[in-house]
Amino acid sequence: MSQFRIHFLTFLIGISQIYAWATTYYLPATLGEIVANEIHQSYLTVIGGFSWALLIGGLSAPKIGAWIDLKGGQYPLALGNVLMGFGLLLLSQTNGLFVWYMAWTMIGLGMALGLFNATFATIGRLMGQESKKIIIRITLISGFATLFWPITTYLIQSVGWRTMVILYAIPHIFIWVPLYYFSIPSWVPKHTEESSSEFLVVPEKVKLVFYLLAVYAILRSIVGTTMSVNILSMLGGLGLTVSAAAMIASFIGPSQILGRLIEMYVGRKFDPLKSSIFWTIVLPVSIFILILVGPSAASLFAIAYGMSNGVLTITMGILPMILFGSKGYAKLLGKLALPVLIAQAATPLLVAPLIENWPSIKIFILAGIFGVAAVLCLVILLSVSKRATI
Repeated sequence: MSQFRIHFLTFLIGISQIYAWATTYYLPATLGEIVANEIHQSYLTVIGGFSWALLIGGLSAPKIGAWIDLKGGQYPLALGNVLMGFGLLLLSQTNGLFVWYMAWTMIGLGMALGLFNATFATIGRLMGQESKKIIIRITLISGFATLFWPITTYLIQSVGWRTMVILYAIPHIFIWVPLYYFSIPSWVPKHTEESSSEFLVVPEKVKLVFYLLAVYAILRSIVGTTMSVNILSMLGGLGLTVSAAAMIASFIGPSQILGRLIEMYVGRKFDPLKSSIFWTIVLPVSIFILILVGPSAASLFAIAYGMSNGVLTITMGILPMILFGSKGYAKLLGKLALPVLIAQAATPLLVAPLIENWPSIKIFILAGIFGVAAVLCLVILLSVSKRATI
């Protein structure tokens, strides 16, 4: 594949991921309370539609990975945007929970077909062991998706949430679908059919390594989902004012981009697995500093957490390739996505009672324990893998 086409695909997928994440995954943060009030339902019931979408995506992820492994990403990525677009159109017609949940069913399938797992699988299938730098660039570009929050808020105030959702649906269908369909190659480069990893797993340890990687991803996903949904109330529970908590929480998005930049320019000089261990350690260390020092360390925590969480996306795209090789990479990503997305779907509902009844400090301690457990998963994983030249 020519360098021009590689750069074009990187830019195309990166920009499309900004749009896809902003108009699906990040939408409930601005719509949840508005829709709950309008259709006279509880916020938890309405936000349950988003959890349902993640569950649907998780259950379908293994099949989608196998499809991309067999046929490539051209049709899945295009279909993903079709479903996200029409799901948003259906969302605009919400008059009760049935339509709301039906819309999120479509959007959930669309996210599974069109967000990171599918795009990483597509890139891995096309580029093989060369895909790391492409994945890092895509995650770097897509880190700007949260910039859509003020745009979404402005549109809701200007034209109403239903019109806003319709406006968001149109580019999915009329811009991203044809761009993906005509830009993603349908052929399989020869190098991706071969395993050429430098860091392969001892054959008898393959299942153990897979489970360790899955548990690691689940633990980090639980922490990340808890933080993204409850960070303002958790910081407020430490004694920060609402405005101070909001300002500190705003550091997380830019810090994710900063972490990815560091990984792009510095992390490439180090072993990918050891680099992942370092960034994973950053999370519990920052949490325990916050617990020991108190609110004055909240900014440090937000920056460190954001950097660690930003690199996590790269880790989950790269480590399966490093550990297992490029053959069957897409199918493997799909299998890993299943428990992770189920955990993401369940976390908001399971954590809500804890947020209501526990002091924030206990939630942070629990998150720190989960972070330490995630580190241990990678340390054990490192010990059961081996260097190999194929």
